[in-house]
Amino acid sequence: MKYLILFLISTAVLISCKKNDPVTTIEPGVIENRTFTSTVLIDGHDFDGTIIRNCIFEDINGDGLQIRDVDNLCIEDCIFRNISEDGIRFRNSGSSNGVKIANSQFYNIGHNGILAPENHINTLIQGNIMDNVATNNTSSLAGAPHHGIYFQGENVTITENEIHRIVNNQGNCVSIRTYGTISRNILYDATDHGISYFSDHPGYGEELLIENNFIYDNGKRAINLGSNGDVNNHIGSANIRFNTLLSDDQSTIGLQDDLTGVTFDLTANILIRTDAGSLYVFTSLPYTDEQNMTGSDDMGFADFVNRDFHLFSISPAANAAVAVTNFPLIDIDGDERQASGLDVGADEI
Repeated sequence: MKYLILFLISTAVLISCKKNDPVTTIEPGVIENRTFTSTVLIDGHDFDGTIIRNCIFEDINGDGLQIRDVDNLCIEDCIFRNISEDGIRFRNSGSSNGVKIANSQFYNIGHNGILAPENHINTLIQGNIMDNVATNNTSSLAGAPHHGIYFQGENVTITENEIHRIVNNQGNCVSIRTYGTISRNILYDATDHGISYFSDHPGYGEELLIENNFIYDNGKRAINLGSNGDVNNHIGSANIRFNTLLSDDQSTIGLQDDLTGVTFDLTANILIRTDAGSLYVFTSLPYTDEQNMTGSDDMGFADFVNRDFHLFSISPAANAAVAVTNFPLIDIDGDERQASGLDVGADEI
């Protein structure tokens, strides 16, 4: 098996040598209505504030788009499809601040939909669709799986995305390695977890906020938080609130025991185990448990079989969180929440 893995990795390296050279002749400003069939590199602060809009990146041997040393770049309404490596890759050799990736589509991506190392900060990833991502399983065999979004940079906001069919072994819809906000997403059909946090990059003692998400039918847990053993990297707190979470034969939430020194608040989540198991939160660490609801089947959803987790007014989750004082002001659809009628889960009736 060891030699097979080495052969596959060597083969991948040889193939990568044949990738197309990046396109570097793009001018700053507004780049729109273009189709690219080679990797595009946006490089340098001359591109600060540039908008890439209504472009197609397709049939590319390598990454679709690479980003280095640029701030406030906006990528919107683009399509990334049939790409052998990452859809968008923030380069290790540079940094960025305030990049926005919005309302774009990612299909048939070999590696990660979006990949960013820790020197890329304050990124907004909003309103994107990812389907059939991480189709190349070679690196996963060597212990380095691909994901829908794989983000190491601090203070990232991942919101209003739909991410599904994360194909390779141990792939997550969202793999986050530091702090930020993950809200109002629909995450399903990953081989591993819906959301995975792992502390192999600095968390600066900050908060990881996970709220208003529908997460279901992933290979393991809906949410799993773990540590690499270095307490200096740990986030300060994890606030998991008002989510609708479903798993099959594992707990819906996992808080690994080596993630010490972190404050865990679990508030007004719907936790469903379809195997009727009784353990919904796997941990020996202390955590607050406020107004969470558990079950194994339909809890008054619009269409449980087809995974529409919007609530009917007859649901036991309706008005069941009125005692909660710290809550998001809107729900997964952007509907307003009122303290006098708070519903448990991601949807507010």
